[in-house]
Amino acid sequence: MPETTPAGPHAAPRFPATAEASRSAEQRAAYDLIERRRGRVPAPYLPLLGSPRIADLLEQLSTELWTGTLPQRVREAVFLMTAHRQQCRHQWETHAAKALSAGLSPEMVEAIAAGRIPEDGGPVEAAGRFFLALTEHHRVADDVFGQVQRHFGEHGMAELVAFCGLAGTVALLLNVQVPEAPACSA
Repeated sequence: MPETTPAGPHAAPRFPATAEASRSAEQRAAYDLIERRRGRVPAPYLPLLGSPRIADLLEQLSTELWTGTLPQRVREAVFLMTAHRQQCRHQWETHAAKALSAGLSPEMVEAIAAGRIPEDGGPVEAAGRFFLALTEHHRVADDVFGQVQRHFGEHGMAELVAFCGLAGTVALLLNVQVPEAPACSA
């Protein structure tokens, strides 16, 4: 993925609440709460501090989905597919190594970087087909839906839909923070 740079070292932050000195008491409380839960405040939550309740709720949803029933390799594949589709360099760089650690092969990561579905004949491929149908065609055909439901069940299916939404939300939050970043492709 090509290198991206922020608007510059002297550019005014798009989200003033990202600077500690300019946070309101409510924003500081949300920041501290997320930091206590996670040990740090990940980058996607910083622009949300303008609405502390939203930052807190998204962090709770994220935690629930990242610790849910979907296999870690499926979650990481969805995050990488989203990073590629949304041209989100930060999301890609943050999750490429995690995807390998979660069990995706280098070939699967390369396939995702090229915009293809990672093939494993199993849950990652099924989730990839689901993701592609949902993000490219905005509908999921019955055969793809059935395949995903067989792999993950009703509960896992609900998590997968929500996780696709979370991954997209995270990419958008990261991309809006760096307005001058060139498009990223693999």
